[in-house]
Amino acid sequence: MLQLKKISKSFGSKKVIDGLDLTIEDGSILAVVGPSGGGKTTLLRTLAGLETVDEGTFLLDGQAFDPTDTKEQEQVVGVVFQDFQLFPHLSVFDNITLAPKMVLKQDKATYTAKAEALAQQLGLGELLNQYPFQLSGGQRQRVAIARAMAMNPKVLAYDEPTSALDPGLRQQVERLILDLKEEGVSQIVVTHDLVFAKNIGDQLLEVTGK
Repeated sequence: MLQLKKISKSFGSKKVIDGLDLTIEDGSILAVVGPSGGGKTTLLRTLAGLETVDEGTFLLDGQAFDPTDTKEQEQVVGVVFQDFQLFPHLSVFDNITLAPKMVLKQDKATYTAKAEALAQQLGLGELLNQYPFQLSGGQRQRVAIARAMAMNPKVLAYDEPTSALDPGLRQQVERLILDLKEEGVSQIVVTHDLVFAKNIGDQLLEVTGK
């Protein structure tokens, strides 16, 4: 279980997150919905340790942790970014295995087995030797999800997972997120799409721009 206690974050005089309390149960989906400027992506970035908070505490299974602590061997929150941020010069396999190899110091047999298992789980089994430019938007997104999952995060978070896709692919994304839930993966989905959020979320957090 992931808990946020009295989290606050400001940029200059603008308070983007104000005393937020939040609980994300294991295996559940939190959908964070609202307009641009409402603090959705800032919340995700603080969870991922990409931004520091001004006040508040993060707890995992009752134990306080610091998301910015890079000494953690396994991530608490893994992020699938809106633009995927894949390395264009690396194959799908190398994109997935780079961090486990460099950060987790896994041996080749371990990271290869993990990458192959994730590829099969996410429908990428035939694409491990392809490069990002050879893939569709939906396939690139699945590679980004596999890359995040390869770091064994406790929670998987997505920043606007439907925004870069054709409307017809939204249902595929819904199905993928719900399939991962059935496998016990805890997830946070940041989106501006209220219908999408209601379709997938066990819990809905609506934020408003100020």
